[in-house]
Amino acid sequence: MVPFFEAVERTLVGGAGTAGYIASGEDLGIEIRRFRGTWLAEADLLPAMDGAEHSLVVAFVDHHLVEDIDAGRMLVDAWKIARDSKGRHSLLLLCFNERERDNLIGRYGDLKSNQAVVIDQLGERAIRPALVGVRFLHECRRLLATALELKGVPGFLHLFISHAKLDGLPLAQSLQHHIKTIPWLTAFYDATDLAGVVDWEGELERSASTSLLIILRTDAYEHRPWCQKEALWAEESGVPTVLVEARPGLFYPAGELPLERMPSVRIPDGNLLRVLNAALRESLRYLLFQRRVVSLRAAGLLAPTLLVRAFSYPPSMSGILKVCHEIGMSEAVIIYPDPQLRSGPFEAAEALVAKKAPNARLTTPTTLFASPPP
Repeated sequence: MVPFFEAVERTLVGGAGTAGYIASGEDLGIEIRRFRGTWLAEADLLPAMDGAEHSLVVAFVDHHLVEDIDAGRMLVDAWKIARDSKGRHSLLLLCFNERERDNLIGRYGDLKSNQAVVIDQLGERAIRPALVGVRFLHECRRLLATALELKGVPGFLHLFISHAKLDGLPLAQSLQHHIKTIPWLTAFYDATDLAGVVDWEGELERSASTSLLIILRTDAYEHRPWCQKEALWAEESGVPTVLVEARPGLFYPAGELPLERMPSVRIPDGNLLRVLNAALRESLRYLLFQRRVVSLRAAGLLAPTLLVRAFSYPPSMSGILKVCHEIGMSEAVIIYPDPQLRSGPFEAAEALVAKKAPNARLTTPTTLFASPPP
């Protein structure tokens, strides 16, 4: 059971036993609470769900849990709360085998409508923890996508792959094929070669909340004009992006492309699930911040008529400039996650906003709370 617990926690990085902390780096800032032994005591679980803007209850179902009457009843109560919450809460049942699932549903019939996951049906034993992590991230994304009322199937994600055909095509095709080999994934995820999309800029901009760009950085990538254009556009437009570092060498000269802000992943062992995991995490980060912006509006910190442009990561100067051109003279807020840009870049960014969009304000949620707009 331990590898599966760890797989879930690693997908979020940190968060265990914390409250209200600020995410930094690869951390997502999602609080994790563990309940063990008498872990489903009503005094703990149900108030925890009610006190959260969104919650995902993950239950690892073995024979001990099935035999625990109090735990079973509390799962039923948690599932009822989730069903009645209109997308605010959810319950993910991870059953170690088919027998435990059948025993759980046989004893607690109200859980029959829950789409329980049977772990030993996820694939080869060695990759099951990784697939549990992917399924967990998917449920988190689906929860937020439902709350944000995005178009299409809640939780759907379209992966666009940017690569140099000279040496990146086999890896791109392998990633596309790998997604198709995991049955439940095909209903929610697909991958498209960016070279096959005519209006790729428009497609990504129109569907940033349901799309993600995967850059396969091979030796030839930074030398191909179209690859350079795709990477520069991604950095400027702020779409969720993951960089796959696929160069085999030990030393490379400094590159000209601004790839530093993108989370990167290496796959020297050929583990493509690592790419998918990183892609889902980055998409979840994007949705989390969009949800926070909605909450700021609901709290009255952002007026309904105010134009808002949100970055899900610290914005670059080119990204800010692009947004300023869109804003013009409108009253607006450009908001990005805490912490605030460091001294130097922050003053330069503020000066750029003041010149190009004089009625706009560059801020973070914490700064907005401390000094809300009039």
